[in-house]
Amino acid sequence: MHRRGGQEVGEFRIALAADRPSVRLFFDALGGRRSSTVSTTTFDVRATAMMRASRAVMAASVAVIDASIDPDEALDVCEQLHVLHPGLRTGVLFCCPHAATPRSMRPFLDAGIGSFLDLQLSADETLVALRAIARGEDVMRLHLNEDSSRALFGGNTEDEQLSSDDLTLLRLVALGMTDHEIGDEMCLSHHTIKHRIERLRRRQHARNRIQLAAVAGRLDLL
Repeated sequence: MHRRGGQEVGEFRIALAADRPSVRLFFDALGGRRSSTVSTTTFDVRATAMMRASRAVMAASVAVIDASIDPDEALDVCEQLHVLHPGLRTGVLFCCPHAATPRSMRPFLDAGIGSFLDLQLSADETLVALRAIARGEDVMRLHLNEDSSRALFGGNTEDEQLSSDDLTLLRLVALGMTDHEIGDEMCLSHHTIKHRIERLRRRQHARNRIQLAAVAGRLDLL
């Protein structure tokens, strides 16, 4: 703790999942701001890397996940973060305009993540946004074109195609396998499987696993 203006101010800790050096450098530079004491712990956009950094993650004030390169892997990290540290607020970073599409962003919204950023903000603006996310606010500081914004938030999206992992998950659910068994089959933790099934259930408007199995039958996955 240190004092500023007669008040004690704690260190603001950022847990950053990013593979690109430019993103890491940008967030590392935030620690040099005189206006606040900021530290950044960086790990690869991999759930296993996040688990290796679990001690720093548990002490973090906010998490930032770069989803520009591999949104699916980034979503896995978000889901594991939720299991490890349910109270940690998370923002998703899309640095490339072409990467921030309804298809890539919708799964994060379905998973309950409402904060999105890009790197068009200044360092000071980024810190303000991150502090707001840490307080529990949903922050949208991401440049989207009108069509993408309408598709994401206007409820006018067309049904998205299911990924190969979604189809595999549907088939295994229809076979009556447990989360642990599916996790072993797909080389994922049962916590991740649980969140993926819940996300898939919401996307398919299914009330339970039986209705998900019916979807698998309708798609001829059995």
